[in-house]
Amino acid sequence: MSDNYLEIGIITRFQGNKGEVRVKATTDIPERFFDLESVYLKRRDNLKELEIDYIRFQKQFVIIKFFSINSIDEAEELKNYQVLIDESEKYLLPEDNFYVSDLIESEVYLKTGEYLGKLVDVISNTGTDIFLIAGQKKEYMIPASHEMIIEIKVEAKKIIVDPIPGILDL
Repeated sequence: MSDNYLEIGIITRFQGNKGEVRVKATTDIPERFFDLESVYLKRRDNLKELEIDYIRFQKQFVIIKFFSINSIDEAEELKNYQVLIDESEKYLLPEDNFYVSDLIESEVYLKTGEYLGKLVDVISNTGTDIFLIAGQKKEYMIPASHEMIIEIKVEAKKIIVDPIPGILDL
């Protein structure tokens, strides 16, 4: 186990009366839950590992039953915990797909070489994700499209962009 974790969900409430919890998946690959035998739960400074009894889907939620949680009261105590996996368990993604956590804090430059700012968030949208970049004087929002994102160097924490004219003035 490393000290680096990747969030894949948030526990929103208990489910039923057997100690199940309802999880809102924060991963683009919710099916990944089926590959897990245990997860880490974190809220504030409290981190614990729990073994999974079973997992099922209900509508847009993941329902998890942990071996050690057997009542509504125990399940309710887990509300608002982050569901984490060890970074070593993350899936290899297809080319041109990235984990948001790997991109955050990347330095963003225009293709001319001018420094734009740091990537502080990626806003998921029904269409194209939006890169939120904190510049020295203002924040910029740039669609994460192939037309505007020229290059992403994950290891170097560097992103090169070529935004359409006027988008930086918004």
